[in-house]
This record gives sequence, structure tokens and C-alpha cells, in this order.
Amino acid sequence: MRPCRAGCWDLSPRETDILRLVAQGLNDAAIARRLFLSAHTVHRHIANIRTKLGVPSRAAAVAAATRAGLL
Repeated sequence: MRPCRAGCWDLSPRETDILRLVAQGLNDAAIARRLFLSAHTVHRHIANIRTKLGVPSRAAAVAAATRAGLL
């Protein structure tokens, strides 16, 4: 996967919320409890975030968002 370039941030507000919680070190189950979602829904949101940002992992998504000033 290629990393996201400037101008490609198309995250929904919910995806941004979830990415912030990932950055805090929460796992899918903890995020699900906090946002009143299922763990599967959180997992899918994270997969969508990774696809949109073009990164291979949760950690890479957080790093890319931090570098871009999103977090």
C-alpha cells in the first residue's frame, strides 16, 4: 500500500473518532464499549481507515494522521 498524500483525507467524523481512540492505545473491544458499537463495527471502521490512508497497520494509520496534523 502507498501512504496517503496531501488532500486525500476523506475520513468520516466517526472514523476520525475511532482513529483518535486507536492513538490512545485502545483495542477494538475497548473502543466499541466507549462508543456503544460492536467490536466488528470498530474493526470494519479501522479497515476502512487503513484503506483510505493507504497504510498497512493501525500504527501506521496513527503515524500518518499525526504527521498530517489530523490527530
